[in-house]
Formats: sequence, structure tokens, C-alpha cells
Amino acid sequence: MDFAETKDRLGGAKVFAAALAVRLAFLGFFLHQQLDRVFLRDVYYSAAMGWLGYGPKLEMDATHPPLYSIAIAAVSGFLRTPNPLPVLLLQAFLSAWTCLLLWRLAERLRIPGAGRWAALWAAVDPALVFYAPQLQTETLFAVLELGFFLSLYEAVDGGSPFVAGLLGSLASLCRSVFAAYPVFLIPALLPLLDKKKAPRWAALLALGWALPIMGWTARNYVRYRAVIPISAQMGWTLWEGFSLDREEVRRRPTEMDEEARRAGANTAVERSNYFKAKTLRFIRENPLEAARIVVGKAFLYWRPWPYDPYTPIQRLGLGAYYIFLFALAGVGAWSLRGMGRRWLPVGALFLYLTASHAVFFTSLRYRLPLEPFLCLLGARGLRKLRRTL
Repeated sequence: MDFAETKDRLGGAKVFAAALAVRLAFLGFFLHQQLDRVFLRDVYYSAAMGWLGYGPKLEMDATHPPLYSIAIAAVSGFLRTPNPLPVLLLQAFLSAWTCLLLWRLAERLRIPGAGRWAALWAAVDPALVFYAPQLQTETLFAVLELGFFLSLYEAVDGGSPFVAGLLGSLASLCRSVFAAYPVFLIPALLPLLDKKKAPRWAALLALGWALPIMGWTARNYVRYRAVIPISAQMGWTLWEGFSLDREEVRRRPTEMDEEARRAGANTAVERSNYFKAKTLRFIRENPLEAARIVVGKAFLYWRPWPYDPYTPIQRLGLGAYYIFLFALAGVGAWSLRGMGRRWLPVGALFLYLTASHAVFFTSLRYRLPLEPFLCLLGARGLRKLRRTL
């Protein structure tokens, strides 16, 4: 081990320790202030507790992607406790680990000198810190996503695309929106691959991506006699957020529940199919209005400020932070324009998620998969400006 490698490992340990300290401090604050009553959890924890016998089993445990619930059940089952604190402590550890994964990814992307700065930025990034003490998928997904990209670039450089596909599938089983990313990813990868090997390479990636999802789909069919590839919520999230009127979006879940009951759509699958058909009918009958909504939602996806329950001061502070981050990330992206081919898969992710959430429900929470890359580009931009100024 040479001096440079030893120095990098020491630096990585310091970054990890700092990131973990920040997250543990915020976890203590989050629990002390009872913010879990303000920022409510989804059904993941309830599903896990039902599997373990600590609570009632859900009528359907496939309304949401399964991997986060499986992770909760693994931790709680091993420790034999329904107390969520061990899960949250593990999430603080995983969230700190994302900083080191981002450092390694910067090296894979061949961005000299940006890895350490990106890791430090991610250590204090408000979004990455904020979700660490919440029973939501964001922290686990960030780890899986960065692990996938590390494996992907290793595969591009001669590693296994099948393994990269498996990691992509696990990320999809954590956040279902990631499942269709290969539609954008494969074209972005072709310039990086040998033309003769590209078909076999892409097939192995697709096979790895398909197998875990197929296993979960088969399990759902056996249990519910319905084809549910990952989750039974696509149609719901289509219609729930298909509006630019914030007040209407607030009202829609309640109105949709009532409408589904009147229509006789009682199961999650029936509700999803009903609202998917309703959204598609609206698009056919109002193409110009639908186009206006989609374009508007794409801009809303990139707005700097959050909505409630944040206070006006919090919204102002976060808005200023994201304007600063976007500006530096823009500088960083411009400085890397000569490395375009290597960055194509990352660019495809930005394009894919923007397009997806221009159609499905839009929230700053759903921009979190891009947060590590924004930190990386922001770090690159900061270094570029320091050298210029």
C-alpha cells in the first residue's frame, strides 16, 4: 500500500466519521422533536411488522416495492424487536456510506480531484441527511443506486454486466420508478461498448435486471392472482399528481378513494387499473392540456423550493441552497463537456427521471436519486471556480 492510497483511506475514514456524526445528531433531533408525526411513513414498516407477526398483515403487501420492507423485516427479525430505532441507526450508517460510494464513483467517472469534495458535500447535503432518520426508501435506494453505477462502469471497463443488472433490479425493487431506466440507459451505453460485444453485453445486463423482478412478479401472481411486476400503484400515482393545481393535488387522494368505491374498484390492482384508464382517457380527450401539465410538472420537478409542511423560513433556506447547488452543478457539467461519452448513462438518468416525474407524481423527494450526482457536479464546479478565481 503506497502513501497516496493510505492517505485516501484516512481521508475516507474522516469523511465517513463526519457524515455519520451529522446523521446521528439529526436522528436525535428528529426523534426529540417528534418529526415522525409531521413527515409520515409509508406502508413499508407496517408490511414488515405484519410479516414478522408484530402487527396485522396488510390486505396486500405489493402496493409498494418490497425491498425496503424486506430490509426492515431482516433487521427487526434478527434483533427480535418491533422498535424502529435499529433500522434508523443502520440508515444513518448507510447514508454516511453513500459519501464514500460517491467518492469511488467520481474516480470511475474519471473526474480528477472531485471525489473528496463530492463526498464532503454529500456528508452535509440537506436532502441526504434529512431522509436518513425516516422510514422511507430514500436512504437504501441511494446506496443501491450508487452501487449499481459503480458496477455499471466496472462492467463497461471489462466487468460483469449481469451483476450490474442484478443491482439495477434490486434498486428497482426498492424504488419502482427505476425499473424502466434501461430504456434510456441502453442507448446511452452503446457509445461506450465494443460494437461486436454490445448485443451480448446488453442482453446480460437485461437478464440480470429481469430475474429478481420476475421472481417478485411470480410471487405476487401466486398470492394475488394478478400480474404485479413491482407494485400496484402505477395508475394511482399517474392520476394523483396529474395536475398543476397544488390544492387539487392535495384533495385528490380523498376524492380518488371515494371515486374508486363508487366505481367498485376495491382492490389496489383495480384502483390502479381504474385510474390508469382515467388518465389515458383524459390525455386522449385533452391532448393540449395534458401536454401543458407534463411540461409544467417537468419544471416543478426542478423547482428549488419545497412545499409544506416546511415553514416559510425553511423553504427560503432550501430554495437558496438549491439555487446555489444548481449553479455550481451547471458549472461542473459545463467543465466536463469534453468527457461526454463517459457521462452519458448519468445524463440518461437525469433525462429519464425528469420525464418520468413529468407524468407521474412530482415531489422534491423524488429528485433524491439525482442528489449525489448534483453534489458531485457541484463539487467539480466549486473546484473549477476556485482555480479560475
